[in-house]
Amino acid sequence: MQRSTVTAFFFAIGLAALPVLAQDKVDHSGHGTMDHSTMDHGTMGHGAMGHSSAPWAAAYDTANAAMHQGMAIPYSDNPDLDFARAMLAHHEGAVAMAQIQLQFGTDPEMRALAQAIIDAQGPEIEQMRAYIAKLGG
Repeated sequence: MQRSTVTAFFFAIGLAALPVLAQDKVDHSGHGTMDHSTMDHGTMGHGAMGHSSAPWAAAYDTANAAMHQGMAIPYSDNPDLDFARAMLAHHEGAVAMAQIQLQFGTDPEMRALAQAIIDAQGPEIEQMRAYIAKLGG
């Protein structure tokens, strides 16, 4: 994979992770706390960079909102279970976005990256689902 692709991928992941910094009642080095339960996850992504009526944009918005809603878990007393539950939603969101790329994207490099994401995260999703089921969570 070319260095510019790797850099762009990690930059995009970093941007996607920004909303996670505002999770429920977690102090992030002076950035305060936020009650994540009061946020409207259905509108996340709309208008952040300008609204588009393109079908791929609506699909990304839907996938992004579902991922963030799924990551807003009620915490248990088990950090391992909470990790698996939140990361499951994160990985499912990544796969959903990769599927949108395969449906609408045309660039061979980005299509290959999307397929690699699906291939890599599919087994991880199954591992997390099994762990969550094992713990009854």
